[in-house]
Amino acid sequence: MADTHHTHPVLACVRGLDSALADIADLDPLFMPTPEKATALMTLSRVLTAAAALHARLLASASDVAFEHGARDAAGWLAAEEYGDYRSVRRSLEFGRSLQSAPLASAALADGRLGMDKALVIIRAVDGLPAEVSDELRDRAEATLVEQAAELSPKALARVARHLEAVVDPEAVDAAEAKALLREERSAWEKTSLRILDRFDGTARITGVLPAASAQRLRTYLEAHAQPRKHDGEHARADQLAGRAFCDLLERISPDVLPKHGGDATTVMVMVPLADLRAELGGASIGGLDSDQRISAAEARRLACTAEIIPVVLGSKSQVLDLGRGQRLFTPAQRKALRTRHSTCQVEGCDVPSTWCDAHHEDPWSRGGRTDLRNALLVCGHHHRRLHDARYLASRAGDRIHVQLRR
Repeated sequence: MADTHHTHPVLACVRGLDSALADIADLDPLFMPTPEKATALMTLSRVLTAAAALHARLLASASDVAFEHGARDAAGWLAAEEYGDYRSVRRSLEFGRSLQSAPLASAALADGRLGMDKALVIIRAVDGLPAEVSDELRDRAEATLVEQAAELSPKALARVARHLEAVVDPEAVDAAEAKALLREERSAWEKTSLRILDRFDGTARITGVLPAASAQRLRTYLEAHAQPRKHDGEHARADQLAGRAFCDLLERISPDVLPKHGGDATTVMVMVPLADLRAELGGASIGGLDSDQRISAAEARRLACTAEIIPVVLGSKSQVLDLGRGQRLFTPAQRKALRTRHSTCQVEGCDVPSTWCDAHHEDPWSRGGRTDLRNALLVCGHHHRRLHDARYLASRAGDRIHVQLRR
């Protein structure tokens, strides 16, 4: 009796790819002829796109696999089998499902004419059309975007997609654009999210989706805040400058404009032993003694100069010795007076404008230094951190400050 079992073409293709890649795994592409290397890169890009599309379509069709293994969905089963991230596999599954309603985009993906990012633009645009749009118009919209995608970047394609109704129905341009903008704004608000994840290495990762107008406002604030910053010859990337500017911006938000919690403005309490506050080394807790969030005593001393925090100074038995900030912070009037004396940061060679500077206690507040103009220095955020960094020495000559590494 003849064997009626035949390997499915999809499995045969996948096995062929796996075998072909294994055959060249030990080959170094460094010495490939330049034209062949260029051709290989272009071809591989198309293959990777087609493979990713096939992966997504397989996941979307694999509910039977999930059922057989008792998993909630195919993404859960595959993530468990690979010890992978469920969320990323789930995104591929959802993409595969969305391809089922976009046959033209799916076909263009499969033969490498369309990249994944462009396909996502097309699918979201077509799915975002109003319910009253006819099937014929939806098909025409998808065909138009797939055709134009060959000559456009993903960003340019997204701009076309924003006005999709006007593209496929030119007679209703104005009304279509107004409707599209309203839908986009409503959709943006629904999609708005922000996540703050502790990386347990002294940093946290912030990820989010904002309405474009709000994102542009934030970008403008950060660019303005970062622009005049100097870093003593340090070479900082644009994203590093933006991140540092964001930190500075948060420190400068007045609690008077924030919502109330329990009758008081939103504040941050920093618990620090008096001995650590006065020492070069030591640590402080943000939020309470049992908090996992720790900062150095040097950072606590820096924040105590200008930031809107409440330092809780503790004695040897953790009793509260001082709670508050009333006589600790320089007043707005004092800071204005400092700016009339100095137009820039007082550190030698720094030309950051005084409007971007902090007021710093020359004789530290933690050691009894008074909050008055005779004890005040005007320094930029970068040099303020240097003045509280035990690795650096500061000396004063007249109105200027010299900062250098300890030898």
